[in-house]
Amino acid sequence: MESFMDNFRERSEVEREWLQELFVFVRDNLFPVLGPTTGSVSPEQLSLAMIRRVERAVGSSSARSLPLSYRLISVAELVTWQRTPCCSNLTWSTAQHREWVREAEQALPNHKALPRASLLLIGCLSDGCDPERSCDGAWRVRDATGTVHCELLSPSPLWLGLPVLFPCWNYIPQPALGKDQEVEERGYLELVGCPLALTSVPEMTFNPAEVNLKRAVGVREAAELIQHRVRGLRVKVYGEVSGVYPLLNIAGKSLFCLRLREGRHTLPLLVTEPCCLWWQQCVCVGGSVCVSGLRVCALQGWSGNRVLCATSQSSLTLLPDTLIQDLSDPPTLDKHTPDPDPVGLDPPLSDCSSTGCPLPERRGAGPDPDPVGIDPTLSDCSSTGCPLPERGPDPDPSPILRPKLSKAISYKGVLTSVLSAAAGLYVIDGKVGLCLAYQPLQRRGLRPGAEIELHDVHFLYRPSPHFHPCMLCVCLHSSLRVTSFSRLGSEVDRPSDAPLPWLLLERNLGVSQYLWLCHCCRALRDRLVPRWVKEECVYVVARRLFECVVTSEKGGGRRDIYREMLQEPHHCPLTEYSVSSPVCEYVSVSDCVCVMEKECWSSLSLSSLLPACGSSLTQAELNPSIAWSVGLSLGQDIQPRPLLLVGVLELPGTHTLRLRDQTGAVTCVAVETGDDDSGGQRAANNTAWIGCLVCVQRFTMVMERFVQSEFPSYRHLDQDSYITHKHCRVYIQLCLNDLQILSPSAAMASLLLRENIRTTQGGERVEGGEREEMSETERERREKGGEEREERRDDVSERKKRSREEERIEEKKEEREGGAKRARQNHTENETCSQPGGGASLPGDRPCISVVMCVEGKEGVAWRNEGIACEGEEAGLSLCFSVRADLIGQIQRWGRDPRNCPLQERETDGQTRTVELLFVRSSVRWFPLIQAGSFYRLIAPNTQDPSVLIGCRVAGRSGVVLHTNPSLLVRSDWRIHTLTHPLLTTPYSQFVSQKVMSVAEVLDCSSGVDLVSFHGVISQRITLQRGTTTHTPTQRGTTTHTPAQRDVEAGLSVRLTVCVEPRGRSLQVYLDLSLTPYPPGLVPGNTVQFTSFQRRLSRVGGVYCRSVPVSCLTIMALGKTDTQSCDSPPPMILLGVWALAGAEQCILGRVRGHVVCVLYLQLQWTCSLCGSIYTQERCTRSQPPCNSTSAVFQAEAKAAVEDGSGEAHIWFSCPVISGLLGLAMPQWEGLQRSLRVRGHLRVYTRGRSLVCDVDADDPLLQYLSCVCSSSTVCRPLTLICTLHTRSHTPAARREDSSQLKRFTRGDREFVTRMPPPLQLTCTHILEERERD
Repeated sequence: MESFMDNFRERSEVEREWLQELFVFVRDNLFPVLGPTTGSVSPEQLSLAMIRRVERAVGSSSARSLPLSYRLISVAELVTWQRTPCCSNLTWSTAQHREWVREAEQALPNHKALPRASLLLIGCLSDGCDPERSCDGAWRVRDATGTVHCELLSPSPLWLGLPVLFPCWNYIPQPALGKDQEVEERGYLELVGCPLALTSVPEMTFNPAEVNLKRAVGVREAAELIQHRVRGLRVKVYGEVSGVYPLLNIAGKSLFCLRLREGRHTLPLLVTEPCCLWWQQCVCVGGSVCVSGLRVCALQGWSGNRVLCATSQSSLTLLPDTLIQDLSDPPTLDKHTPDPDPVGLDPPLSDCSSTGCPLPERRGAGPDPDPVGIDPTLSDCSSTGCPLPERGPDPDPSPILRPKLSKAISYKGVLTSVLSAAAGLYVIDGKVGLCLAYQPLQRRGLRPGAEIELHDVHFLYRPSPHFHPCMLCVCLHSSLRVTSFSRLGSEVDRPSDAPLPWLLLERNLGVSQYLWLCHCCRALRDRLVPRWVKEECVYVVARRLFECVVTSEKGGGRRDIYREMLQEPHHCPLTEYSVSSPVCEYVSVSDCVCVMEKECWSSLSLSSLLPACGSSLTQAELNPSIAWSVGLSLGQDIQPRPLLLVGVLELPGTHTLRLRDQTGAVTCVAVETGDDDSGGQRAANNTAWIGCLVCVQRFTMVMERFVQSEFPSYRHLDQDSYITHKHCRVYIQLCLNDLQILSPSAAMASLLLRENIRTTQGGERVEGGEREEMSETERERREKGGEEREERRDDVSERKKRSREEERIEEKKEEREGGAKRARQNHTENETCSQPGGGASLPGDRPCISVVMCVEGKEGVAWRNEGIACEGEEAGLSLCFSVRADLIGQIQRWGRDPRNCPLQERETDGQTRTVELLFVRSSVRWFPLIQAGSFYRLIAPNTQDPSVLIGCRVAGRSGVVLHTNPSLLVRSDWRIHTLTHPLLTTPYSQFVSQKVMSVAEVLDCSSGVDLVSFHGVISQRITLQRGTTTHTPTQRGTTTHTPAQRDVEAGLSVRLTVCVEPRGRSLQVYLDLSLTPYPPGLVPGNTVQFTSFQRRLSRVGGVYCRSVPVSCLTIMALGKTDTQSCDSPPPMILLGVWALAGAEQCILGRVRGHVVCVLYLQLQWTCSLCGSIYTQERCTRSQPPCNSTSAVFQAEAKAAVEDGSGEAHIWFSCPVISGLLGLAMPQWEGLQRSLRVRGHLRVYTRGRSLVCDVDADDPLLQYLSCVCSSSTVCRPLTLICTLHTRSHTPAARREDSSQLKRFTRGDREFVTRMPPPLQLTCTHILEERERD
């Protein structure tokens, strides 16, 4: 120290102190790591050399100034304490740094330049070969405290092992991957400038004159030599580098390949020696090299081809480009004694991935002489050292995918964005995508602002709609090199997408599939994290989603690394790719709602909503016809790509089921498949679905449109100014059995486990107790269920971490023992069910009480007056509904939530009692899953008091009992779990629900039944009127609609036409929705169960039903989008048969008969506003006067038709009267114009002629009389008819209305009782060509 400081006596005290620190640092951190290449150098000499280099770098050697603001930092201090990216440049001035920052931030305005750190870094460059670790070929900076990875732009082999000063460098920290992560792996250095040697070594300066290439051969000669192997031959080759391929790690052995070129001849070189792996950082495409000590090898798996491999005696020399052109002397070959296995790899290795995962042995391939021993197969392997299961052959790809060929190009650009470094996705020049996933990923140096150079990269156009149209993808044959490091700072990328390349290798994904998977990971992270999915579990969910979607597509097949890197012509998984695979589009819930709302109004055509006689409707008839309409669309039919939804099923504070993610929620009308073998649908009742993260592929988008309008007539439908208000309600319809569970709730996980156990036990019983071998599909399903449970058990106790096999053995044993051991089984299952993350789960360690109940029936949800205020809220109307249920057995105490575990014997001991459950406010959320005939377990948490679940009787004054059964108010924190039939014990598993009538039974019911329950298919829906009240019920925070939306839907009165089948008997049902929340799902085609509806008789004897305050609507089955159209023609029916059977036969049929006469015909121009007669362009109403300027033409006729079996009176409306009269369209329009003068004409049959109430000599009357009596009208016709309104009465009532009639034939009179003629309405007249 003293001798060193004697050289600086003239320096100031501050400088001397800084110099002392430098000497101590060099002595303690740099000197101990010097190698033999530096010779005998003392710490004092190193320190003096260091000072000279620093002063020269600063540029003020004359002034002998020192950078006192800089301090020396060791490698360990750098990687431990430097948590943010930084840069250091010893040669900069403050002005130069500011200019550097300005230029960097102008290049990419959305990024900030690296902050400057006044740090000095010294050390030795090493090639990564350390006795304590395997050689990975990575360059490192080393001092006595540790090592750190470094990236160099143009490294030289002469730098290795020398003590150097790094004048300009960037440090980029990276997150540690685990607790055992070494300190040097937490970041890396970017060495911007050339390092400055601290020792005077002449070899640091390259001298071309000293390069000896006299004994080297060119690429063309070397290619001929390897065709004939000579044992012990060593070759020295020079040439231009045409490709530098990525460093691979296979079964713990690292290798890389480079290709030399001479003219049109190329030659691959394989480097497997650990001491030579650092070459990969030194060579670059376009440079010239000379490699010595190469031997000829034959590669296993690439038979018939030989390559040159590096040995332990090999060396690399970088050459100038002009040197090779001057070489012309013949080569001289060296002979060496062959050493056994000089490459250093064991003979034939097993299949493995690029990260060292052993795979099963390959068979049928004999070893080549002197093999390298690396099998090139990359399929079925992971990047984490885990062997993968065998995969069967994939089915053929979908024919809708269009294969395309990629093109290999070279490209140079600037990285402008890092989409996902762990997934290998970047953006170049702001417009070109880059995918590095098909190479072993290296994230070092690839930051926004870095300049890169790509060779032999695949150019793909529009492989995925989620990324840039132009994509560059690298394979094992591509070369990637960073030519300039970024000046910008970037956020530290968390490796949450690191498993994605693992799945790419395992499933051999195509580039379109991989990009879709990356898009799903990013979308899942934005839409589900952190509320429902943890950051580290996103990949697990994305993989399950991918497996649900990609079932019929496959990737590019097995990868052969040698053929992919070495063989010409080149072929790899990127050579051919499919466009837009998979074919579905994963959208958020809010985007799906936006799509439905856009589709709702874009597909609306007001004229299409009108009936066939729409042109004859007045204003009072026209506007109600368009007041409500519905649009149905399948999610898989959306263009250009079918929609895919992912979300969590939840029960909010309203009365509907919803699918939600972090962007929004959408209402769901859900059904499920019944337990019987018929495959029919039923109302959803399983509460285990609540909290499940599901994938929805098959669903129907329902778009209900509400329009308030004042259109005068149909001619004004194209004028939007007559629409006063419009609103749409959108939701989806789905079947729960079509959903794919990505992450089950705790209750669903328990249910799935029991189903698997029951399936296994059932197979064992069939085989007579013999062990049945489980299929591969069942094994994968059970293992997947186990993985799902293990991933969601972060907070459970240690006893729940036992293996799945032990659980299955214990459950099987307890199931066989039954009886006394069921309690222990349930206790174990309760622990299994307690998994965090499920929306329907409770904390498992909380005590609770429960009771089992069977629902007998439920009332509809409605706004009702509670009469009392609660929790500071005003008294008023709240959503309520009640359920009548039978409580089975006694109330049970539990130490933890039992959820949906099987019914225990102790729960069924005791009497059954009936109780009324009242659901108020937020507990109304259970309404969509409470169904009559289902069993549930009602749970009250945080209590052990049985009286909480005991109902009380409420008595009114004067001894009037308000409720015959005890009532129980369901609290908001109570939970309800469905007990499916497999979880029930005899006799409860055979419970039969209440009797539900059919439409025909309601029509034919002769008893005085007031309230009926029935089911049927909605065939038509009509909005009758709109309430005039402006009162909106107090909703107490349970609504999600705006006041304008509530005003549109308030006071609705709806008429539903319900039938058993599309052409069967129908029943009119009237709904009053003024005091009930709007029920979704009331669209044509859906099957609905109507509970507690009032059966009424109309004045003409027809049967209809209307809702009462206790009525309930339940969607039982979903219809198809084409339910309103029927392709098959209606059946042919005889009038005599139809007259006897009436509506019992059918309500729609074809009639082929003869028109006997026209009984009635009325033609009229009607005012569209008031309905009065319209003549001479004015309305005839005078009191009060009507100033309407629009009129509509209306026509009606009745004709007698017989077919030999009977007679019927058929009514004809305006659209079909012209066909009845046989008038062409010009004649029919002329008749309308002729009627405008008088405005009205009514003719009817009197005897055998037509008469009217006006002048009999009217030419128009004479014309119509002539037409109606001509053979043009009285002719055979085929008509499609429906029963007239009065014909819907039962046949017995029609027989009572028959009358006595007198007939005269000659001189005889006959008196007989004749039933009234069958009344039909014609909807269509079939022409001759349409009859067959």
